[in-house]
Order: sequence, then C-alpha cells, then structure tokens
Amino acid sequence: MKYLRLIIKNAGRNKRRTLLTILSVSVSIFLLATMRAAIVALNGLNQVSGGELRVVVRRNTSLGDSMPEAYRAKIAQIHGVSQVCPVNWFGGIYKEDKPKYFFAQFYADANNLFDVMTDDSIPPDQLAAFKQERVAAVCGAKLAAQQGWKIGDVIELKGTIYPVDPRLTLRGIFTGQGETSLYFHREYVEEAMGRPGQVGTFSVKLDSAGIAPQVMQEIDAMFANSSAPTKTETEKAFQASFVSMLGNVSGLITGIGLVVVFAITLISANTMALSARERATEVAVMKAIGFTPALILMLILLEAAVISVAGGALGVFGARILYQFASPDFGAGFLQDFSISPGIIISSLAVSALIGIVSGGIPAWGAARIKIVDGLRRVG
Repeated sequence: MKYLRLIIKNAGRNKRRTLLTILSVSVSIFLLATMRAAIVALNGLNQVSGGELRVVVRRNTSLGDSMPEAYRAKIAQIHGVSQVCPVNWFGGIYKEDKPKYFFAQFYADANNLFDVMTDDSIPPDQLAAFKQERVAAVCGAKLAAQQGWKIGDVIELKGTIYPVDPRLTLRGIFTGQGETSLYFHREYVEEAMGRPGQVGTFSVKLDSAGIAPQVMQEIDAMFANSSAPTKTETEKAFQASFVSMLGNVSGLITGIGLVVVFAITLISANTMALSARERATEVAVMKAIGFTPALILMLILLEAAVISVAGGALGVFGARILYQFASPDFGAGFLQDFSISPGIIISSLAVSALIGIVSGGIPAWGAARIKIVDGLRRVG
C-alpha cells in the first residue's frame, strides 16, 4: 500500500498518546482473550472424548443431595466397572474461616481411594499407614507446601456441614492431579454420625477407555425409578458442576467482555477525535493538492485500525505467552485445557480491528467533510 508510510507516520505523530491508546486496547484484548479462553474451556468440560477411565455418580437433583450407600454394590456389578469409591465433600474449617486456610476436604474409602485415583501417586509405605489408621489423612503435595504440613502433623478441622470435628494425623503426601485436596477415612465420619449410610458421590473406575458413555447410561437407567435417581458424568463435567452452581458463568463472562470492549472503544474514539481535530489544517491542505474525501476517510480509518490492531496483538500474544509459560500450574483442575488457541487469537485481532474502525469512524467522517477554506483559516 503506497499510503502505508503516511499512515504509520500519522499514527506516531503524538507518540505518548498513541502508546497509551495501544496499551489501553492491549489490556482490553488481554481480558477479552482470557474470558474467551475460559468460556471455551468450560464448554469443553461437558464433552465426552471417549478416553475417560473414570466417571462420577451423583444425585440428579443437586450436589447437596446424597444417595444410599447401597448403590455402591449395584454400580460395581455393571459390566465395565472396575472400582467404586464413595467420596463425600466435608467442607470443614481449618484454623480460621479465611480464604488462605480454605482447601478441598473429602472423606472417602481409604481402602480403594488410590485404586480409583490412578493419576495420583503416593509412596507405598505412606499408603499403607493411611489405610491402617482410622484418624489418618493424606493430602496433595501443593496443599502440604501451602499449609507447611509434613508427615506426622496433626490437622484439626471444625465441621460446618456435618456435626463432626475431625482430629487427623497426616500420614501421606501424594502427587498428581489432585494436589490441592485432603482425604481422610470415611469410617471416621460415619461412626461419629451413627452410620447414616449416605454418600455424596461415587467415583467409578472403568476397565477400559471408550466405554464411559455406555456405563454412564446404564448407571442412570438402573436408578431412574428409585427415590434417589442419579446423574453420571465425566470427571471434568462433574468439576464444571461446581462452577455452574454460580449461575450462567459463560453469559456473565461474555457480558463483562462486551462492556470492556465498549469502554475501550469510547476511549479510542476520543483519542482519534483529538487527533483528527488537531489535523484540520493538514487535511485542508491535502484536499487542496488533490486528496479526495474518500481517501482521507480511508487513511484515518486505517490509522485507527493500525493503532488498535497493534494493541490487540500485544494483548492477545501477551496472554498466550503468559498462560503458556509464566505459570506451569495455571489451569490445573477443571480448567486444565485453558489456553489461548489460534482461533481466539484471530477473533481477538478481528475485534481489535473493529474497535479501531468504529472508534475512528466519526472522526474520519468529520475530517473528510472539512472544507478547504475552513481548514486553512485555522493556520496560526
């Protein structure tokens, strides 16, 4: 393009203002790309890939509702099921009711917990100690590091959901996917509560990959007409259920993204309006030497688009680099597939170009309509 040099020169005329505009757009596109990646990751949680080796059974009404413990034996009889482990969320308070002391707490069957959690690894001697002691607990390596725990430490929890205050002894530290969780014996809570025989979820290990859809269908069909019908889903979809309890998260994220884009469009429009007003005389001279109104309109629009796309590129590629390299632990858990994909990069750059065109539209239209006489009167 023969006018590219002119466009770039005009864009850099007021370097400080241009830099601030680029940074403003980059921040908005960074947030927009992050929100879009989160939506894609959330939508992907409900998809069955065919390679799942574990599924989770829960009540179809709510995560807060429980199922009879007798379901365990029936689920174990289904063809393709290898292990069934009852797991309940405990939700107690450790030390104080503050965010820094909050972590996931579960009581489960210690005898086959790690037969189901095959992605997690624990030393055999620690696993044996965990199984043998009723007050024993195990936790993930990340949680142990966060709380400063070591083998043999006593962990006291105050029950909030259940009228039980466990006093646990840490007997094992495991590594793997669930490194921010604490597990202890199901028998501990059951005995303290008089053995109610209720289970929050069943974690089910399958014999082989690819049979998850069939097994999930059979489990739900088995209990469809019972007093506690079930909903069986993949681990990812189950983890996403916690997010869905907050409401329409995807809609909320999308709404916030639109507000951010609208706000930055107004900021960019103000910048382009100032730039166009300062160049009224220059535009009049350009018209006098043969530049058409359409060409002037195009040049100002392209200038706004160049500035905006530069900011968009900085924001989206900055997000890609940050989430890919800055924190290896980012995206662990239910958003482990969180990433800035090529599709998100393309759409973010398209949005940034649109921001530039929209923000530059009115200033460009006004500059294109400037009369030569009116523009030249501003000289001096």
